[in-house]
Amino acid sequence: MRQVWLAAAILIMAAKAALAAATGWVGDDHSAARLITAVDALGADKTIWAGLEIRLAPGWHSYWRTPGDAGVPPSLDWSGSQNLARAEVDWPAPARYSLQGFETAGYIDHVVLPLHLSLSQPGRPLVLAAQVSWAACAQICVPYTAKFALTLPPGAATPSPQAGLIEAARARVPGALAAAGITLLGANVRADGDNATLNVVLRSRKAPFTAPDLFVEGLDQGSPGRPVAALSEGGHAAALDVPVRGIHAAAIAGKPLTLTLVDGGRAAQFTARPGLAAPGPGAAAIPRLLPILAIALLGGLVLNAMPCVLPVLSLKLLSVASHAGAERRRIRAGLVFTALGVIASFALIAAVLIGLKASGAAVGWGIQFQWPWFIAAMAALTTLFAASLWGWLPILLPRFAYNAAAELRGAAAHTDAFLTGAFATLLATPCSAPFVGTAVGFALAQGPAEIAVVFVALGTGMAAPYLAVAVFPRLVRLLPRPGRWMNGLRIILGAALLATAIWLLSVLAALSGLRVALLVAAALAAILALLAVKARGWLAAGAARAAGIAVAGLVAAAVLGPALAGVSTPGRADRGGPWRAFDPNAIPRLVAGGKVVFVDVTAAWCLTCKVNEAAVLDRDPVAARLFSAGVVAMRADWTRPDPALGRYLASFGRYGIPFNAVYGPNRPAGEVLPELLTTGAVERALDRAGAPG
Repeated sequence: MRQVWLAAAILIMAAKAALAAATGWVGDDHSAARLITAVDALGADKTIWAGLEIRLAPGWHSYWRTPGDAGVPPSLDWSGSQNLARAEVDWPAPARYSLQGFETAGYIDHVVLPLHLSLSQPGRPLVLAAQVSWAACAQICVPYTAKFALTLPPGAATPSPQAGLIEAARARVPGALAAAGITLLGANVRADGDNATLNVVLRSRKAPFTAPDLFVEGLDQGSPGRPVAALSEGGHAAALDVPVRGIHAAAIAGKPLTLTLVDGGRAAQFTARPGLAAPGPGAAAIPRLLPILAIALLGGLVLNAMPCVLPVLSLKLLSVASHAGAERRRIRAGLVFTALGVIASFALIAAVLIGLKASGAAVGWGIQFQWPWFIAAMAALTTLFAASLWGWLPILLPRFAYNAAAELRGAAAHTDAFLTGAFATLLATPCSAPFVGTAVGFALAQGPAEIAVVFVALGTGMAAPYLAVAVFPRLVRLLPRPGRWMNGLRIILGAALLATAIWLLSVLAALSGLRVALLVAAALAAILALLAVKARGWLAAGAARAAGIAVAGLVAAAVLGPALAGVSTPGRADRGGPWRAFDPNAIPRLVAGGKVVFVDVTAAWCLTCKVNEAAVLDRDPVAARLFSAGVVAMRADWTRPDPALGRYLASFGRYGIPFNAVYGPNRPAGEVLPELLTTGAVERALDRAGAPG
């Protein structure tokens, strides 16, 4: 009989141990809840997982943390608990419910809210006392309140029967975009009368989107509605327009919003600060564009002083100096044609970018320097301009163009002036400048009309010095009068242009390989030799014509060869040394571990990048901090086309380089630095992110 009582006692104790991982249900047939834990004892861990399980009758639902236009989220009060330091709720991905224009978010049939519980004293019993409130709705809504008490003793922590429920609920909690294989391409908000529309563009690197939904949090007012999704690229790109009632677009722009994406079985949560999108083209849009147009004008003006433009400073000086002492009409005409060359080139760049964007290709400032044929063509043009300065190659208009402009005096001079402006612009595009990145980033996030207007403003800003002298021609009197000294200047400046061609060949070597660059260099050297021999009159008439044909053939070969060779296999992105290869997926993990991450996006063709590296990044005290124990320095190489890197830049609203960003415990979303770096700017950004001194 004693053995029977002992067996019964053991069974009762086992039953109590099993019940220690879950309370009883409290509620009715419409909805009920209980408190569950993933273990039946505490073990030695400082934290354990628990859950609030809510069951619902068919057709009934409860609410998410942000319920939407109606409803209340579940709440938990832990007053009276013992040995509980902190309790955090993880919210599984919600579903959307629409009823007569009202949008709510929540859960249907059944949900487990994972609870992350931290103990004050590990190894001591945990006494949970929770008062829970929630609501369940169908055609009517019913509020519920329940009190739960549950004690977990010390001892070996073994999984409870409810552990699987909690683990499955944790798997439905939205993670980071990178973990879901999704990239944020951009976010902006535009006016829609007295309301606003939030536009979010995403790209999936893994499975295509099926039915993406977006939940918006962080608005002080306004009511986000159901998004309208437009899928492209076989479902791998999604543009979601979220209508927001009762708030103006300006009140949303720049505000940090928490966005939760739900697409079938995957979900992600991320933060975005939407920019203010310009309205569509029209008279009403012009006032809103004025600030960005002012920035574009200033950026174009500053571009004249950037290192990217220094190689063609020779052409500018010679263009102005050649007019010194001439009559005002000729001075003005030459300068206006140079300005027109600049503006026309910016308009051409805008047209190309509009076409590329419409085709779905990656767009950006200076991306043409990722095309081997373009670099080879620029090297050939630079070589031909050097030959022209040395008097070996007169640049002439085609006969039909001469006929059309026969009434103009100095047509050849005007041609030289126009081509000088065009050529200066093309060689100015490898790098960004202060205000240029802002203007280009805004334009490329808008429609064709905005892109065209902003790029023309950039060109007008770059052409402003020529236009200023054209308006006030007396400024030319400050320059020396033309004379024999200009012949020597032509020789020196031609050599400077030839040095530019050599730099372009070094970029080509980084892009297509040394062999291709050497073959192009040999073709350009042969071109110079033929032009020199021909200019000196050492060839008979037939031989001179053959030399001209050979020059044309060599130019074509110099351009077509790299075009056929294409881009070589990428080298190491970090280029060795202390820099680490760029890995955007590792950044959140490093920041979570207390590290500060410095990202540098550069390219072989970016002269401003080289200036930043030589003047700031590769010199102490910045270099000492970048390569200290608490900082991870990542370098990305955009010399070759890289769509993923282009999307990363676009996620910050940037479409050109140099680009630098600092991440850290105090800057988990990243802080973008100016295009031109200074030691103070980098050190202050590291301090704000939480880097060690």
